[in-house]
Amino acid sequence: MVARPIDNDLSGRTYASNSAIRLHWACWDDEYVVFEETSGQTQKMGPLRAYVLNALAVKPYRFDDIVKELLVVPVLADDSSLNAQLETVLDELVRNGMAEVTIG
Repeated sequence: MVARPIDNDLSGRTYASNSAIRLHWACWDDEYVVFEETSGQTQKMGPLRAYVLNALAVKPYRFDDIVKELLVVPVLADDSSLNAQLETVLDELVRNGMAEVTIG
């Protein structure tokens, strides 16, 4: 899998799981359901989004390090749009309060 070059703005971002959330997972085949205890929200996720959220729960990642991590899991994203897919996933996680981003 070959990803396109990383935008400088993205490579300087570090993402981490929001430390205030408590996640409960359920999985059926390639669909994931995550219940966030603090807010009471339940979300259905595909494999890429679930993988990224789970990785961020373990440790913070810079954008380019997440891309490198995903390159070894080819079933999660197609090679032509990995960066765009990942940017969308991370933006959604930040917007939903499940992840936090720092720049610089």
